[in-house]
Amino acid sequence: MKRKFKLAPVLRARRAQENAAKGDVARARLEAVTTDEHARLLDQELEARIVHPETSTALAFAATRAALRARATDLSAARAAADRAHGMVGEHLAAWSAASSRRRSVEKLGERHAEAVRRADEAADQRAVDDLTTRRKEADR
Repeated sequence: MKRKFKLAPVLRARRAQENAAKGDVARARLEAVTTDEHARLLDQELEARIVHPETSTALAFAATRAALRARATDLSAARAAADRAHGMVGEHLAAWSAASSRRRSVEKLGERHAEAVRRADEAADQRAVDDLTTRRKEADR
């Protein structure tokens, strides 16, 4: 039986695709963590800037409210970005899973091929032993 697994290049390509998908997941997770941290920092900053009207002038209070409104808009955008980043993590995980499945299917074909080669070798060895036994019996007659 032929020893070379003809799908070996395909298997290497599938492994490379899986590794690339795994890297995409890592980058997406990092992006999600980064956007979460940014949103958390904006939230903390917004909480720290809350002004009570009795401790400031009306003009200062109005200016602070406008600044807070702008920061709240920034926070909303940061939270939306974090949500998108988490969505991308899910998409990349699905792509990684699909790539892993494709790689595994080619690996199974490789395992079957290796098993067929092993069985063919065993059968060839058995035939060689049988031939030796048969020749000895014929020589003894």
